[in-house]
Amino acid sequence: MNSVIDVVLVTYNPNMDMLIKCIDSIRLQVRKIWIVDNNSTVSNIMELLNEFHGSIELIKMSENEGIAHAQNIGIQKSIENNSDYILLCDQDTYFPSNYIEQMLPIFNSEPDNVAAVAPLFHDAVGKDKNEGFVTLSGFGYSRIFPDKGLYKINQAIASGLIIKSSTLNAIGLMDADLFIDWVDLEWCWRAIAKGYVILGNADVLIEHNLGDSSIAVGNKGINLRSPIRHYYITRNAFHLAWRCPYLDAWHRVVLICKGISYIGGFSILSKPRMMNLKMTLLGLYHSVIGRVGRNN
Repeated sequence: MNSVIDVVLVTYNPNMDMLIKCIDSIRLQVRKIWIVDNNSTVSNIMELLNEFHGSIELIKMSENEGIAHAQNIGIQKSIENNSDYILLCDQDTYFPSNYIEQMLPIFNSEPDNVAAVAPLFHDAVGKDKNEGFVTLSGFGYSRIFPDKGLYKINQAIASGLIIKSSTLNAIGLMDADLFIDWVDLEWCWRAIAKGYVILGNADVLIEHNLGDSSIAVGNKGINLRSPIRHYYITRNAFHLAWRCPYLDAWHRVVLICKGISYIGGFSILSKPRMMNLKMTLLGLYHSVIGRVGRNN
């Protein structure tokens, strides 16, 4: 019997041309696309239902409750409809025509404790090479840039990640308290802590927009977003460093160092600088007092 795979695609005020391109790249490879819209003001998103007929079901949220909550809504709908696998997707990701064909067989060829498989991705915002994979080492995280093959990885972004539905009972859903940013990485860390494996497939490459803009610092490209996104990125880095129960001491230090670099880096590199400084410092403060969820 063929495996049933659905897409859970979260949208928020999407660029409609990019969204349609995204849907077109994957819709013929899956059973259904569950679009969970976080209360977009884009009025013509409903037209997608007519354009793509029965292959899409739109779930319109009454307010923006964050990407993690929206993903959970779509995941639960897919599981209720007996999916075997769930492909998480952002509104600005594009897949090759044989994506599912290349990714799904990995689950059958590997041990049963494989929870998810991720592709390589190329960040279309100001980057020339793919982002590689992040693996775990004794001194933090190591980024590798393989050309082919399977690799046991420590984390992966959500978009393009295929999750085995049956593993979600043990691992759990996305952490809605994080609202946005670090959601996908935390889920991967949790899966690994529970004895599951995340695999990276270097034979497959997708296109994905990781930020609003990018600035080169030395030989590294830094993704920049809005001040409110910088708030969540900073807050959640510190929050996980303080409170994530399955990280060792060294990796907590890594997250703290990242959080400090966000406060300095976003405030210097991204305008308006004072607003970015204010929001990143607010993120640090909220992490200390334990405030999570949506920042109002």
